[in-house]
Amino acid sequence: MASNMTFADWRAATNESLMTTAENLLDNLEDIADLLTEINDKYIKHVGDVVDDERDQIIQKFHEGVDSARNIVGVLKREKWRLSKREMSVEMRMGELEDYKLHLKNDMSSLNETVDALSMRIVQLENQLVEAQELTETLEWEKADFKRLYEETTNKLSDYMTKFPASSKIETNSPGYLASENKTLRQQLSDLTEENKHLKELVRMKDSYSSEPIHDDHVARLTRDFLRELSNLDDNVSPENGTEG
Repeated sequence: MASNMTFADWRAATNESLMTTAENLLDNLEDIADLLTEINDKYIKHVGDVVDDERDQIIQKFHEGVDSARNIVGVLKREKWRLSKREMSVEMRMGELEDYKLHLKNDMSSLNETVDALSMRIVQLENQLVEAQELTETLEWEKADFKRLYEETTNKLSDYMTKFPASSKIETNSPGYLASENKTLRQQLSDLTEENKHLKELVRMKDSYSSEPIHDDHVARLTRDFLRELSNLDDNVSPENGTEG
């Protein structure tokens, strides 16, 4: 066996040599059988008219042996063909197996890459989880601080309301309330302006009639009206009302 020949190659070569040898042997046996038959027919039977049964039986057995050898060679040929077909099938299956191994190797490489990517992703998620936990703890601390500050402010406000009950009217400083107060003050200012104009008219009228006799009823009536308006004006601008405005 050559050093570079595999066992399968050596077995195939050996089988081929055996089949060739068997076929050659069968051909030689057939040639011998034909020669014996020809010798027996042409020479032995014509030389001696006496039939030799024993010789005929031997020749017959030889022919039967040749037929058996022919059958054996036929069986060997069929077996060789079957084995060749099986070998081709095995070779095809081996090729498919090699392809499968190659695909499996590629799949394993892809799987390893996927596992590496998943491992990296898991590490990233773990880091994000740690950061989220730290952020949650920080928010919990800030929430506790705000809650404590709110409670302290509420307590201080409660103490302040207890010490200064008048401050409970602080809601009057709301924007809506201030807007209403502003509107009221504007209206009062407008009224005061009108009263001031009316007062100036009365003063001018008093000055215009100051030279006339006092016994005139019209002047006396105007004077009384003036004094009455002046009294009303003093009531409107009293210190109590000024403080309220």
